[in-house]
Amino acid sequence: MQHIAARCRDLQGQMLEWSSGHRAPDRALYDGTVRSLVRRYQLDPESPYHDLRPRSRAFYDYGLGLLDKHVGESDLSEVSGPDVRRWYKKLKEPAKDGGPERVRRAYGAIQMLRVIVNYGRTLKLAECRDLADALSAMEFKGVQRRESRMTYAQVRAFREHAHSLGRPSMALGITLQFDLGMRQRDVIGEWLPDATPGDSGIVAEGMRWADGLTFSHITGTVLRKRTSKTGKVVEHDLAQLPDTLAEMEHIPALKRIGPLVVNEETGLPYKRRVYVKWFRTIARAAGIPDEVWSMDARAGAVTEALDARAMPLDVMNAAGHTQLSTTQGYDRSMVQKTARVAKLRVASRKNEAENADMGAGI
Repeated sequence: MQHIAARCRDLQGQMLEWSSGHRAPDRALYDGTVRSLVRRYQLDPESPYHDLRPRSRAFYDYGLGLLDKHVGESDLSEVSGPDVRRWYKKLKEPAKDGGPERVRRAYGAIQMLRVIVNYGRTLKLAECRDLADALSAMEFKGVQRRESRMTYAQVRAFREHAHSLGRPSMALGITLQFDLGMRQRDVIGEWLPDATPGDSGIVAEGMRWADGLTFSHITGTVLRKRTSKTGKVVEHDLAQLPDTLAEMEHIPALKRIGPLVVNEETGLPYKRRVYVKWFRTIARAAGIPDEVWSMDARAGAVTEALDARAMPLDVMNAAGHTQLSTTQGYDRSMVQKTARVAKLRVASRKNEAENADMGAGI
């Protein structure tokens, strides 16, 4: 406990010093240890850390915190590949006896080690260059790709129960995610810790809302939006999406301005945690398994499109992906694909056998 209290006082002092504008010289921030490199990565105004979105920064902070806590005193010049493997094994140990291994935790920490070491390499720190070379030759077991997806039947059940619970906004949100194949963030937006009005002009509780769908994205029947992750512009003709149009009909004409998906309780766009909480409540009422998340509506959209034999490049563009491999990674219906391959192979064998028989004069 004394160590934790001392660490808290140390970080508090750094925060106060930084906020006052009197930053310590770089050499005082870095002394060759993992902990000092973590601090420099987070405090250096030229660090790519400051370009991260709030949610990404929170993810980074968690992994960086693990490095600080568990291996912070390690001297980078003495760290070798076996050391890193040992760290990984230690970090993935179960939280309690008999519990599951914490692979996501360990993998995330090692990914953050790669990040800060590569950052140190850009500063021409010799010890970071050597460790970066070692890390580039190492692989670690990460979290397996999600296999769940929402089906159209589940989306219909969700919509029905959302309305019965007085949440038409949730019915619209999930329908948009599924019909447009969009990320949740691109549909409901996100609240950023910045009270400066952005493009949306929506500010509340010292935060501003950004990146979600608004009625200004719709011209006639065409919805056009630049996606938040890749910056790729996607276009959808809503006239071809009867379910989306049906859900939008629940919005009175006089209220068709601003965000499309609005929390009935606040009159403002949803905060992510509230949206996810309501999704689970409605999903359970609709009989949708807990392993299906709201984000799986996007995977369901891609899978449905590919199962319908839409052209992969068209699906890629509809989903706002920049690479076909990413689109294929969202495909959750492997059985249907392998079944088609099997049928083609069997048909090919029959053709070969028939041709062989004809050649033999049978």
